[in-house]
Amino acid sequence: MMKFDVVVIGGGLAGMTAATALQQGGLKCAVVAEGLSLSGASREAYTAAGGTLLAGDRVTGGTIENGRLVSIRTEKLGDVTLEARAFILATGKFFSRGIVADMQKVYEPIFGLDVQYDADRSTWFSPSFAAPQRFLEFGVIAEDGCAVRNGVKIENLFPAGEVLAGLSSAASDATAEIKKSALAAAEAARRI
Repeated sequence: MMKFDVVVIGGGLAGMTAATALQQGGLKCAVVAEGLSLSGASREAYTAAGGTLLAGDRVTGGTIENGRLVSIRTEKLGDVTLEARAFILATGKFFSRGIVADMQKVYEPIFGLDVQYDADRSTWFSPSFAAPQRFLEFGVIAEDGCAVRNGVKIENLFPAGEVLAGLSSAASDATAEIKKSALAAAEAARRI
């Protein structure tokens, strides 16, 4: 078992923004980053502040007890779990597999969180490339900043960035909104 104040799942813009703010604020953080990120500068600031970066690893699941995420498991760490007071989910949407779609549903693959999406697949996209694409709005439902599973809040799991319902990377202010959600998640994690 490895213990941290906060574990961030996802090393993109949202994940690194939150992790850097927390690490620079004196909390012991770990970031599990499966793929490549366009946030190299953020990663450098985070590691310079002493943060732990588990690059190239993937979260495979977690243990939720009494409405709280207790620990997570990763592919590379095997039986070694990561424990923390708080967790931030910043895995992105479809291209980074933070949200997945099959023929019947759209879902969050790590924890089975509640996802907002249209049940009618015909509304998911517009054939016009220039038109707004509805699927970009799909994402994890948050209540009071906390992730929700089966209608119940997970009190210490805070979604941030594109994984959130309603936050689209196609919006004109997407970068600002992603950073804003990441800092809000970091602040919520700090209060735990």
